[in-house]
Amino acid sequence: MNHRIDIASFFVRLLVVLLLQTQCVNILTAQRSEIKLPRWEPRDFEFTCNADSTNPFIVQFSADITGPDGIKFTIPGFYDGNNKWKIRFSATKKGKWSIKTRSDLSCLNNQQAQLVCTKNKNSGIHGGLLVDPKNKYHFIYEDGTRWFPNGYEANWLWALDPGSDQLPTVNPFLDKLASYGFNFILINAYSYDTRWRKGKTEETDYGPPALCAWEGNNQNPDFTRYNIAYWQHYDRVIDAMYKRGIVAHIYFKVYNKEVNWMKNESPEDDRYFRWIIARYAAYPNIVWDLAKEANYEKSIEYKIDRLKFIRAADPYDRLLTVHTDIATYDKGYYNGVIDFRSHQEQSAHLHATTLDQRIQYKWPIMNVESGYEYGPKGATDKTYNRVHSPEAVAKFYWQIQMAGGYNAYYYTHTAWDIIRVNDTPPGYTYLKHFSDFFTKTKYWLLEPADSLVSKGYCLANAGKEYVAYQDVSAPFTLQLSGISKSLKAKWFQPFSGKYIDAGKLTNGTTKLNPPASFGNRPVVLYVGDSLKH
Repeated sequence: MNHRIDIASFFVRLLVVLLLQTQCVNILTAQRSEIKLPRWEPRDFEFTCNADSTNPFIVQFSADITGPDGIKFTIPGFYDGNNKWKIRFSATKKGKWSIKTRSDLSCLNNQQAQLVCTKNKNSGIHGGLLVDPKNKYHFIYEDGTRWFPNGYEANWLWALDPGSDQLPTVNPFLDKLASYGFNFILINAYSYDTRWRKGKTEETDYGPPALCAWEGNNQNPDFTRYNIAYWQHYDRVIDAMYKRGIVAHIYFKVYNKEVNWMKNESPEDDRYFRWIIARYAAYPNIVWDLAKEANYEKSIEYKIDRLKFIRAADPYDRLLTVHTDIATYDKGYYNGVIDFRSHQEQSAHLHATTLDQRIQYKWPIMNVESGYEYGPKGATDKTYNRVHSPEAVAKFYWQIQMAGGYNAYYYTHTAWDIIRVNDTPPGYTYLKHFSDFFTKTKYWLLEPADSLVSKGYCLANAGKEYVAYQDVSAPFTLQLSGISKSLKAKWFQPFSGKYIDAGKLTNGTTKLNPPASFGNRPVVLYVGDSLKH
């Protein structure tokens, strides 16, 4: 009798197992002990569902998230191959959180998980970026840490190491960039090829890329189905940036890189924007950009619609901008719709233009494409038809920063589909000196004050801190006022990074002679107590 009961129990248990295998199994289940998740660290909550679906990419799947102090939001999920759907989530506050899924597939619906958010021990992780509410031309992180942007254009970074879990090229390249002070990378979600250098022109030419973002190919893409291998590789690149504290400035679209895009405002268009948000919004090191070369899209209505779509779909409210749509910016269409201005401009009026843009609207101003540094062989060593010397590019940086704007760097052999990671152009060193200088100041309190100098440009926090800059070293006067005690002064040469003591200054107009050793190169005078050398 007992033997028959054991056999019956065995078959009951076997039936339960078989039923579970054909339904949804949550890898991170509520029945297990509470999961501990460091604050701002993305985690995948994976669900397996073997239910029939003609196209798993169009399955409705999301999760309702509840956190401490009544935090509630909904996060989109995504299909990641092999009958697996994911909710990628990062907790924004310490305490208890719960996840409850919603789906039009019963085996994905109403799945639950619990977790406890703990302190993040990675000192380089500070949460998501915000516009500083007290100093609206500048940025801070969620934890209050200041962020001084020093950008790097690497549109095809994701094309390196296709299919490799270890990222043997990407990781050392990121380490190198970080060592030179670059802290955010402008990267396309997908791009195909440059128009000025089509096809595989050399070994380090990654356009067209090895992987397409969708099933099919760039000429005949199936916009209803994503190439999982492509996006899993993109995940690894973004994660590598996250672990180094490098911000990923992601362009949803790019209009001049031969991509065969889906029709505007089609279901596939909506799905594409939602897909990227689902995969990457949980990363705190994300900044969204509607499109590189957004001026190519002539419909302002479409652009505003997409920006609102991103806002509605992103539960983390990551910073949002638009690249180089200057006329639309100047007419005020983006005021209050996005978080900061991001454009390209190469001209002899970078300083004056930045000053004008600050007056138009009070938000951070970025010129992310002011110059293109040529290769080691000089002006003929280029992948694009326009290039500048390393010294010129560095000067562009200073001209923009002295007007209260921010910058990003282009090197001709890494900005687009040519990526020579072993090159170390002089600009790397020049811009490290640049970022090292400004991050030692209270730059967020400095305002343009060119009237205080007889030549060049000036930033000032009246009575406390001053930065005076000239493209070519020459005598000048500096007017100081409101100083309660004399302030220390130092000369700084932006190319060498060399400092020379300049004594002490107090109220009044002072005649100043830069060190003869600086020659006719740029010169900076710092006055204040923040800079410690």
